[in-house]
Amino acid sequence: MGEEDDVFKQVEVAGPPGDVFGIVKTKTLSTSSSIDSIRSEDFRKKRLSMPMMYQMYESQYDDLRGTICGPDSPDFYPVQASETLRKALSGIDTNEQMIIDTVLYHSNFQRQKILNAYEDMYERSLLDDLEEETGGFFLDMVLALFKPAHKYDTQLLYKSISNRYGDRSIAVEIAGTRSTKQLKVIRESYLTDFRKTLEKDLTMKVEGIFGRMLFCLLCKPRDDHGKRVDEDLIGKQAELLAKSSVEELAKNLQLFEEIFVQHTWRHIAAVLDAADELILKEREKDLETLIRRNKNIHSEIRMMFLTILRVARNEQLYFAEQLRTALSGDRPDHATVIRIVVTRSEIDLADIVEEYKRKYHRPLEVDIGQTCSGDYLRLLTALITGQGTFHR
Repeated sequence: MGEEDDVFKQVEVAGPPGDVFGIVKTKTLSTSSSIDSIRSEDFRKKRLSMPMMYQMYESQYDDLRGTICGPDSPDFYPVQASETLRKALSGIDTNEQMIIDTVLYHSNFQRQKILNAYEDMYERSLLDDLEEETGGFFLDMVLALFKPAHKYDTQLLYKSISNRYGDRSIAVEIAGTRSTKQLKVIRESYLTDFRKTLEKDLTMKVEGIFGRMLFCLLCKPRDDHGKRVDEDLIGKQAELLAKSSVEELAKNLQLFEEIFVQHTWRHIAAVLDAADELILKEREKDLETLIRRNKNIHSEIRMMFLTILRVARNEQLYFAEQLRTALSGDRPDHATVIRIVVTRSEIDLADIVEEYKRKYHRPLEVDIGQTCSGDYLRLLTALITGQGTFHR
């Protein structure tokens, strides 16, 4: 049993006097005033009792917004949330709307306490009951929301690198969009869950230069918060990048590590912008175009470089573009949609939704409405709009 399990077993099963959930509460994260309120100093202090791995999966920046934060008051009682879920699951007809409201009203950390309270009260598994009473993409998404955030990332990473025909882009996405602290927790969770180190698994399962580059991104520390901008180093690395061909960049691990590993993403973005100025003068194409059109490098290497470029310049736009691709194909990629909205729900999903509208001139919920249906659609819409409510 891990540290987080010990924390969650200390569940207070005595509810407060009276009915604290008799009033419908609605959260909308669309105005700066609500964001200021949610991110107030008092609110931060209330969450310091949360294990560090869960704090990491909240927004770490005042200018980024999730759509879920959980109750911003001490009125969190997992017993009453469990009672509501049991009521929703045990009637003649399952009340999916009540499940949606209850799940989205609480943060990932709070859901772990609800899982334990439910089991203590009813001597049965909430997840088993959900699997018995619901199904489809609705169930997939609810289960993902109940998975501890760092465990969900670990599971995604394991599947990405363990299947020979797995989607390696997910591993690259995790490497490029999780902080150094998050990646450290993921590596620790990987060892606990799969009884082997991520470093060893990467070496054995992901071959070639792509595997070594992925190893660097996932396992070597990055300066996440460096504030000093080293203009000289930016200029030097930009010249190095501009002078190198795409083929050389794709096979030179030392060059890759020098430019793309350990530095802040802000630094890397500055290097890319400076390199583009030099490249455009000589070749009349920017680096992204050169990489995208080059057919002489391995497709996984091309994907990795394009992901790095997009993440470095605008992480939220990267996720918006991924959602657009997932929704606009002949066969919608619901696994990608669920992965993104769940993993970013407490970090920056509200900003991803805004980037989507800015780039594609249409709300994300409109495209979701054309692709999804039923309770799954209602759950997705409530999550991306931040309209989670709690009904007794």
